Order: sequence, then structure tokens, then C-alpha cells
Amino acid sequence: MAHDAPVLVLDGPPGAGKTSLLARMVCALGDDTMWITEPNARLATGLSAPIHPSPAGHTLWFLRHELDKARAMRRLVTDEATRLLIADRNHLGALAYCYATHAQDSLPYTVARDFYARRIAPEVPEAVLTAILLVSPDQSLTRRGKVAELPRWKQWFDEGLLERLHTFYTDIAPTLCPTPPAIINTDGATPQAVLAQVAGVLADAGLDQTARHLTSAAAPNPRPPLDEQFTDAYTQLGGLEALGHPFTPAIDHRGGTVQLCQLGTLHRDPAGRNRLWNPLAAPDRRAA
Repeated sequence: MAHDAPVLVLDGPPGAGKTSLLARMVCALGDDTMWITEPNARLATGLSAPIHPSPAGHTLWFLRHELDKARAMRRLVTDEATRLLIADRNHLGALAYCYATHAQDSLPYTVARDFYARRIAPEVPEAVLTAILLVSPDQSLTRRGKVAELPRWKQWFDEGLLERLHTFYTDIAPTLCPTPPAIINTDGATPQAVLAQVAGVLADAGLDQTARHLTSAAAPNPRPPLDEQFTDAYTQLGGLEALGHPFTPAIDHRGGTVQLCQLGTLHRDPAGRNRLWNPLAAPDRRAA
């Protein structure tokens, strides 16, 4: 019988705790896990780069990225070494942006929704679990310091935008998931309590051992320093502007080393080459 690992998608508005949860899961589950970090158009190059610099072109990039991701997932879940594939965001993030932003800043929501229905939905693997992490706009701002650290992140601190995102994730997103999602309100919840709810989702899907590993593992430092071995790669890829802050220490993973950042993962392969972690690309046979 073919092996198909389940996929766990983490989505929700800014500040809900998605990236912190992903970091904790990767640290706890180690080699049993593969993951796909949040889409980052600034790091896309060549044929995968945005076709047009307009807001609509940028939004279309996110939707095409989700189409590529859905197709790649079909390959990734068949890896017998992988017990769980985790994705930081999926099509919900792109649709939420189109729903919540002004028309001139993205594709029209109905166009984006139809693209998902026609192109992306048929490609999504069957074993997809979705955890929508909700947070109130006020808590979202408080957790992130109320002020954008960089100018390009300013829109994510607009209270009106956060209100519209909350409406989307509460009322609309559950209808756009392949199976009914787990909706987890993180207001007032400790990271351990959120982790326990996610572990419950995995246990219900038959991943009892994975769920036990999650709830018994120690939490990593939430803001570790950048490991020295990744200094050059981090700088060359754009540093804080492109990757954000590190969210895990450097950890061993399948013969190499990885360090998760807010907007991407740095990877040192078994041959000692540093690069951006990109599970969507075809496997690099030279590193095998």
C-alpha cells in the first residue's frame, strides 16, 4: 500500500501564532516532519518570480504558488520518511488578502476565489487537515508590538484590515477547506494550550505518537540568534527585510541543518552547501 502522510495546514491572521507553532512542531518532530514555510515572493527567482510588479500581479503570484504547492504536496506526502507534512499558510492566506484589502491592492476577491476553485482545489491532496488560528485585531497588534518593524509590513498593522481578515477567517475560510477545519482561538491561550489542541487534531487523524511527541517536547527559545553558519546566506538572501527574524535555533534535519526564520528557512545540506529551503523544487540528487 502506498504511503501518504497527512498534511497539516496552519493559517489565520497575523499574530495568531502560526509561525511560532510551526517552529515548535519542527523542533519537536525532527526528521519525521517536512514543512513548507510561508510564501515569500521576495525570495522567488527565475520562472517562479512574480510576472508583473503590480498588486494584482503580486496576488496572482501567491495563487500560482499555491497551485505549485498543491502539486508538490502530492510528491512530498509519498516520502516514507515523512510522518507529517506541515504548511505555513495555503490558499486561504491569498484569498484572505484579496477579501480584506482595497480593490486596487490585489486581484478582486471573486477572481481569486474562482482561480482557487478551478485550478487549486482539484490538485490538493485528500489527506489535508487545516488548523485556523484566530486572534482578535487588538491582540494581534499587541503581540506584534503595535508598530511595524519595517515600512513594507505597515499594512498588516491597519486595524480595519485586521477586522476584515478576522471576518474572513471566521465566516468564510471554513467553507474553502477540503475538510472541516479546526478553529482555534488563541486570545488568552498559552502556546502549550494551542499546541495541545493541534495535537488533538493529529490524534483524531490517527497520529497518536506524533501527538504525544508534540505535547511532551520542550518549547524552543522564541527568538534565538542567527547561527553563524548561516550568516552569509542570510545576508545574501536579503536579511531581515526578506527573511525576518530567526524562530528556531539551528537544528539537525535528515543529515543537514536547518534554521527557521519568520519568512523562510535556511538549509545547510549534507554536502555543506547553504541555501534557501525549498521543498517545492525537485529533489537535488547531488546531495543524496
